[in-house]
Amino acid sequence: MIIVNRRELKFAISEWDYYQLQAQLSELLNPDPHNGVEGYSIRSLYFDSLFSADYYAKMDGEEERKKIRLRIYHPDDQEVKLEIKRKMNISQRKETVTISREDAKELIQCNYGVLLNYDNPVAQTAYNIMTTEQYVPKVLIDYRRKAFIHEENKIRVTLDSDIRSNEFDFDLFSKDVYCTPVYDHWHALLEIKYDGDFFQWISGALVTHDSVYQSLSKYCVGRKFFDNYLS
Repeated sequence: MIIVNRRELKFAISEWDYYQLQAQLSELLNPDPHNGVEGYSIRSLYFDSLFSADYYAKMDGEEERKKIRLRIYHPDDQEVKLEIKRKMNISQRKETVTISREDAKELIQCNYGVLLNYDNPVAQTAYNIMTTEQYVPKVLIDYRRKAFIHEENKIRVTLDSDIRSNEFDFDLFSKDVYCTPVYDHWHALLEIKYDGDFFQWISGALVTHDSVYQSLSKYCVGRKFFDNYLS
């Protein structure tokens, strides 16, 4: 079980800013060892109540809200992260439990009883929420990430690009699932996560770019079909 408390800021950035920031962050911070040349892939499957309570909490601007998701880094992964994210303005609490690939498949089928096999408070909390609030899979989100780290104050700065979604195929482990871009033009997200104070020498480098703080959610922007036709 992993519990992380931190602050989080998100900015929409242009393609030019993406490459400029990538160069700057490589000099200021330590690159995540998983970055490689092109960054690493992340795939998340988000769950919500039958009537999308978490989606509307975000869209209505509620200060306290939550999200529940499964996360992998490759379709062949045998272990899956089940995460509960809670937010209060820019403060965030993320609770994570690692479950098996087979149990993740059961969750996708809404068979939440498998969580009772884990002697873990995060699994128990997820079970309670997902059963009492009638959670179902809502959207698959796929993207690439480059991350940069500073150990002091647990600073983590990430650049997310090629953000795509599928609102109909929830096969988390498929190598053939087709995802469509969530934006109509090239777009990336800058995310800054930290515990305590954020260093002025880092923020000084970031404010030179044409970025605007936004309360963005990959979950919500990934639900384009729902937003356009069903909500």
